[in-house]
Amino acid sequence: MRPIAPVLCLLLSLLTLPALPATAKGDEGQRLEKARILMELSGSQALADQTLLAVTRRAEELMAHENPGREAEVTSLVRDHFLPKARAALPDLTRGITGLYAAHFTLAELDQMIGFYRSPAGKKLVALSPTIIQQSMSLGQAWAEGVADRAWDSFARAARDRGLTVPQQL
Repeated sequence: MRPIAPVLCLLLSLLTLPALPATAKGDEGQRLEKARILMELSGSQALADQTLLAVTRRAEELMAHENPGREAEVTSLVRDHFLPKARAALPDLTRGITGLYAAHFTLAELDQMIGFYRSPAGKKLVALSPTIIQQSMSLGQAWAEGVADRAWDSFARAARDRGLTVPQQL
């Protein structure tokens, strides 16, 4: 598998999901439009781009590690080839997710969510989401490293005791 983090694979795999059956007949177009407004108000495009950048940085780090002395070339390759194509695909992701919201929520529910995102609390959530997501990713990474430090040796020993092969890196 290419050195692209699983999060990116999941993010991009959403592009291929078909829209689910509508919850009510006859209002599909209205629900799609309200879901589009919801995506816009919630800042989903900016959050998707932020996630893409974070995952891309991790992939770039992994690739640079595998190519010592060629870090600048790796950075250039990622930024000139991968990132523009992935960014160009983000609107497709947004359209796919819009379809999912339209399929799962009624017009009234979409109106309620739109109302929230237009409220002061909703606007604050949108404004702070990039910061919270970035901080959450840092917390999650630190948490995972701590869990790995405490649990990996015990896990690896127990796996070997059972005759299982343990990968060098999970």
